[in-house]
Amino acid sequence: MDTSLVVTSSIDTTCTIWNIETGQATTQLIAHDRDVYDVAFTHHSPDMFASVGADGTIRLFDLRALENSTIIYESPPIHKQKFASAISNGCQPLLRIEFNHCNPNLLATFPMDSDSLKILDIRYPSMPVIELEHKSIVNCFNWAPNNPDKIVSGGK
Repeated sequence: MDTSLVVTSSIDTTCTIWNIETGQATTQLIAHDRDVYDVAFTHHSPDMFASVGADGTIRLFDLRALENSTIIYESPPIHKQKFASAISNGCQPLLRIEFNHCNPNLLATFPMDSDSLKILDIRYPSMPVIELEHKSIVNCFNWAPNNPDKIVSGGK
């Protein structure tokens, strides 16, 4: 892993790659159509990171080819406006993202005001592999550091 790089997200739709040894931004890119809420590097490649945002998408980036990104998931439109957080097209913003520490193909995310945690496999984009339901709104999660099959999450 390249411990000299960090990526940050911003409500101005951008992600910025920083070199922490020099304190300088190396690249800034428009990452989403709306606010970017979270970013995460994969744990197995210093060149790959993903972001989530208010547009309800997960986008995958490769530092070697930043002119392109891949949308690997889009929140489905909500027909019954039960969530106040749905954006104008009816999709729920995605708040957090983290790659599995042991399996670089798995990542987790959750939508704003949602009672489910979504696990995705980047080899099979568009649909969650599994959705873990809570009795209330999810507000945090973390993968187990040494077990690819365990994740802990918290809710209200």
